[in-house]
Amino acid sequence: MSAYVQPAVLASTANVNRSWVTKAAQLGLVNASALDGEDVIVVRVFAFVDQLVWPGKKRSRSEARAMEPWVSLAVNAARDAARDPATKMDSILWITPEGVEVTNDFGAHTGFVLAHQRSNFVAVPIGEWIAELPPNLETIFHWPRKILDTTITVQDTEIALLGFSTIPQQVTVFATSSTALNDATYQKVQQQVSSQHPGSAIRIIEHQTKGAQSRWSELYGLPDGGLIRRPVDDISLRNEYGPQLKHFGRRPDRETK
Repeated sequence: MSAYVQPAVLASTANVNRSWVTKAAQLGLVNASALDGEDVIVVRVFAFVDQLVWPGKKRSRSEARAMEPWVSLAVNAARDAARDPATKMDSILWITPEGVEVTNDFGAHTGFVLAHQRSNFVAVPIGEWIAELPPNLETIFHWPRKILDTTITVQDTEIALLGFSTIPQQVTVFATSSTALNDATYQKVQQQVSSQHPGSAIRIIEHQTKGAQSRWSELYGLPDGGLIRRPVDDISLRNEYGPQLKHFGRRPDRETK
């Protein structure tokens, strides 16, 4: 179970107004005195679906109303997904006026869409929302701890660095810049990380973009100079590090945090 979270913090984490936490508690969807990571997901989904108006339906914002059955189903499905080991980062919560369904892979996503081509439905990226829960509020996804997030300048080139503690005495560092790393910049990245984490083995993975293409490579320095690049699969990295890598590499000119 994740740690208790205050209502105001839960609202901020769920990216909703605090009134949604209050409303969810009044409807019995969450217990305001025992809020945790699952409740972050419940409130976020509730705030989204409670504002849906299906085509052909009319609704006044000021008019008091009972919770629609499909809203209740969506909220319950969200809580179930937040504790279900079968949930993946790519899982989707589908909502229709008649009910809900969670699919966990591309084939199942496609099957749902094909089966509901003539229906109204909304897709909620439930797996991604669950994966984005911060440390101490995680439910089923547990990502390596981030220990480095900075930018260094080497040879007039800015290099963004994102580092994680993976296994004892090892730091995995993701690096990206406007140009590919060379032997000199590779050594500077190693020195930068070693100065902050002395005694740790350093694994460096470079991210490069060319147009719409994204490429990840693990770098190895040769004894006599030069680098070897071993391609790394994007999906395997996402499965290992989660949404922490989602925006990395899009802005190599970002400012140091």
